[in-house]
Amino acid sequence: MTIRARLLWLTFGLVVPLVMVGFFNLWNSRNASRAQLNESIERQADLAATAFEQWIKAQQQTLLTVSDLANSNPNNAALRDYLNSIVKTRPNWLDVQIVNSDGEVILKQSAKKWNLQTTSVTTLKEEIERKKSFVIMTEQVGDENLRLISLALPLPDGNFVVARIDGASASAIFSQLELPEENIIAVFDGNNQLLYRSRVSPEQLSLDVGNTPLLSALQGKSASVIEVESPYDKIRRVYGLARIEAANCIVAVGVPSARLYEPAQAQFTRQLLLSLLITSLAVLAAFLISRSIVEPMRILTRAARAFGAGDLTVRTEVEINGAVRELGLTFNQMAEQIARREEKLKELDSLKSEFVASVSHELRTPLTTIKTLTRVLQRAQITDQERAEYLETIAAECDRQIEFVQNLLDLSRIESGAYKTKLSATDVAGLLQTIVASQQNTARTRNLKLELNLPEKTLPPAVTDATALRRIVASLIENAVKYTAENGHIEICAATDNKHIRIEIADDGCGIADDDLPRVFEKFYRGKPLAATLTKSNENPLISDCLPVNETAGVGLGLYLVKSLVEQIEGDISVKSPAESYRCGTQFTLLLPVFNDSA
Repeated sequence: MTIRARLLWLTFGLVVPLVMVGFFNLWNSRNASRAQLNESIERQADLAATAFEQWIKAQQQTLLTVSDLANSNPNNAALRDYLNSIVKTRPNWLDVQIVNSDGEVILKQSAKKWNLQTTSVTTLKEEIERKKSFVIMTEQVGDENLRLISLALPLPDGNFVVARIDGASASAIFSQLELPEENIIAVFDGNNQLLYRSRVSPEQLSLDVGNTPLLSALQGKSASVIEVESPYDKIRRVYGLARIEAANCIVAVGVPSARLYEPAQAQFTRQLLLSLLITSLAVLAAFLISRSIVEPMRILTRAARAFGAGDLTVRTEVEINGAVRELGLTFNQMAEQIARREEKLKELDSLKSEFVASVSHELRTPLTTIKTLTRVLQRAQITDQERAEYLETIAAECDRQIEFVQNLLDLSRIESGAYKTKLSATDVAGLLQTIVASQQNTARTRNLKLELNLPEKTLPPAVTDATALRRIVASLIENAVKYTAENGHIEICAATDNKHIRIEIADDGCGIADDDLPRVFEKFYRGKPLAATLTKSNENPLISDCLPVNETAGVGLGLYLVKSLVEQIEGDISVKSPAESYRCGTQFTLLLPVFNDSA
């Protein structure tokens, strides 16, 4: 899986649960808020039902008074006067009748301004006989668009009192509840017929809603809440329903769902949009972050592939900060190191080839000389003097071979850590005298003056290894002999400052070029002598006789072994060219620690 895919999955893994938790909390909050709103609607319906019940009881109380007067004497003047006062003083009472058990009207009083075509008395009589109690029914007067509430109360003698009241008069009791203007209040009788509804049009008065979900929500309960579409105006509302047991009526208070749940819905929508925005921003951020990582990684990958294909000059340019930039810088550093290492390997390979060629030359030349002289010795036509000279030459070449092989062995032992030195108090003066004496013959063969200068005061012993020190000094003298022309001068001096013994080997030979001085102690490195045309002077005419580097013997191991041996005996060595006591030549300075008896 790619880095981009991992980041996107990680983003979704973090954002989606957070969004889901947010929606879950919002959903719980919405449900809690909705439950509170439903409870409030239910209370409003219960309050409206209580008000309507009190209004019905007030109307019923009037009928009870009529019932009492009718029981005493149905035809008395007091009853007539009371019915007349009811119609006159109560504008909402449109008609009052006393009906006998046969359905005949005994006494009737109506408002003269209304010409009522009412429900037959027989229907009310049948309803009373069925319920044996107070009856409320509704009916519509089509000509006047009037909704009537018919009240019927049975009398003990089998007669019953009927009153018809204008349904619009119920609005007075509901207005006292101070409910919001957009709320709808409706009252239904026991037959699910509409007794009252605020803001109802004439064509809606006779609408049968008995089979709608609105009235079936109670299901025997005294109160309930339901969200349905109104059968009258097709507006979706939340209805609180309350049953009036005494009047066998149902009161419904409806609030538009949009107004009731709109804030919660708006909050839900805002949360949804905010979640989508956060998710989009998170995905975009993940994409940008992945791009900021992937694109530099692609650059690094291309650079690495090109580098692996052999293009050691390729580098990567990563400008972004952070770990990727550090990785790019590390890659560039690695590339630089590998490039330098390759250059070094090429140089070492060249040195190796040169070393192999030099070793081959160093081995072949003496062996050729030995072989040639051996063939000559096999002949009988040579004198004894010639034989002696040839044998001496063979012996010298053998010594040269042995020394060369010994140097190679010492090199291998030093680099492998097998070469061990034993530091102890060593008589430096005596050792120098022995070494100079052994080198005098070689110096004389080239007409060189080899001189040892020791201080008058006896030198203290040095902490060193006598064998290693002998090889160091001898190698430096041999090197001076090799690069000093005939009739030249080689001087070995020794001195002390109570802490170190200072040994100097100086010559007036060709010297070492300035560019070669820092590298003279490197393995396989062969420096170039100073050019004769640059160093020849009247004071030093011998310099012109120095041999070029390609004509001198050696493979570039002498000074490297010297440096390695000096480190083994814990000394220090340095080189100067020209030497301090000459206008030319080379001076090597060796420092050794003085042996301390108290230590």
